[in-house]
Amino acid sequence: MKRWLLMLTVVMMLGSMTTTVSAASLPPTFVTVVMDGKKLWFPDAQAFIDENQRTLVPVRFVAEALGAKVGWEAESRSVPIQKETQSIRLTIGSNIATVNGAEESFDTQAVMQGGRTFVPLRFVSEILGMAVEWDDKTNTVFLSTAEQLNGKTDPWGRLIRTTDLPKNAAEYPYILADVPNAMYEMKFPYAHPRDSRVSSKLYSTVPEFTKVNVDVWLKRLKTFGALWLNVDYRTIDDSWAKAVFATKMQNFDAELKYIRQYVDWVKTNKIQVTGYLEPEPSMIFRDGFGSSHVRVKFRMIFSSFQKPERLIYDEWFPQDAKFEKNVWYEGYSDIKMGTNVGGDWGSTLKVSPSASLFQNHVISKVE
Repeated sequence: MKRWLLMLTVVMMLGSMTTTVSAASLPPTFVTVVMDGKKLWFPDAQAFIDENQRTLVPVRFVAEALGAKVGWEAESRSVPIQKETQSIRLTIGSNIATVNGAEESFDTQAVMQGGRTFVPLRFVSEILGMAVEWDDKTNTVFLSTAEQLNGKTDPWGRLIRTTDLPKNAAEYPYILADVPNAMYEMKFPYAHPRDSRVSSKLYSTVPEFTKVNVDVWLKRLKTFGALWLNVDYRTIDDSWAKAVFATKMQNFDAELKYIRQYVDWVKTNKIQVTGYLEPEPSMIFRDGFGSSHVRVKFRMIFSSFQKPERLIYDEWFPQDAKFEKNVWYEGYSDIKMGTNVGGDWGSTLKVSPSASLFQNHVISKVE
């Protein structure tokens, strides 16, 4: 994998959308961060791309993963970062940083969002000695502290483990170092016993299961998840409905009407949801009825609502839901994807109209 220390400039598009949308009503493009072969699972924030097309990350989690100490000085609204002899000070709203006593400028600002400080990934990682690589196909940033990873990696640069394996390890092409056994051992969705296939079989027998195709599926699913789990009654409008509709397999023309009804409900019920999901490419299941299910890890928090009803656009949203406000929830789910194309269908797979976060899932409060 080629490494470089260059300015991380990325021009992003929202998956395969063809609809013109209003940026004000849509969430930012979320970014996956993989460090030395292990995905960083941020507990309550997610790296994103700002309006200047720069990748911003929650500084504490990334810097601490690098072995640095991070502070916060409320009076000056500044963030001191210390790693061995390296010293950085970033100030909220400023593009001037102090590095080992000298001022340096960068091309975007440190910002405060959701109670977390976000800083430009490229600037901090390079100052702290990290190599940076951007993968446009999956909206992923790869960070490395060493030239060679100590172990075998999968096609997505993730470390593979061979110990403490899940009970059903044979159902997967490999087991990742940064994924817990609980995610592997969650039951599969309802399936036709004779025709369903686990991912180890899919990758070895179905020609559409190539990295090129799976990258397309991952990007579409991440785009859908960013829309699905980020709504705000103060800004949501019809562009959000059109953007969600564009991510889905459009064999159900009436669905746009239902999405628009949900938009009206968000405004009426004053719903605010923040969250994200991370799809795992090695965890795909064919149910034998023509659909593939991609397993994801998700986190979400409900900041505002009047009634605990239909907080997410999801026909399986539990009627007896007892979600509390301002509490983070996390879990795993299998998101259905499908296509109307026969033959070589690989590039056409999109989120199913009946995709649900709650049809096959586990969820719990984040303690």
